[in-house]
Amino acid sequence: MTDQPPTLQFDLDIAAIRLLHRSVEFYLQKWPGGPDPVEQQDLQRLRTLLYAALLEFSLDQEGER
Repeated sequence: MTDQPPTLQFDLDIAAIRLLHRSVEFYLQKWPGGPDPVEQQDLQRLRTLLYAALLEFSLDQEGER
């Protein structure tokens, strides 16, 4: 048995993805620093994941035209 952290799954529309991406981007630009540099790395990974979701949506929209 492994000790993996619990996970959640969300269904989000494109507006929510855009809002989350902008929020994470804003927070990273205003990064105050902190005792745990892993938090900043996690936010950078989250930003990349959200950007990938935006690109995927964009490609899907182009394919429908």
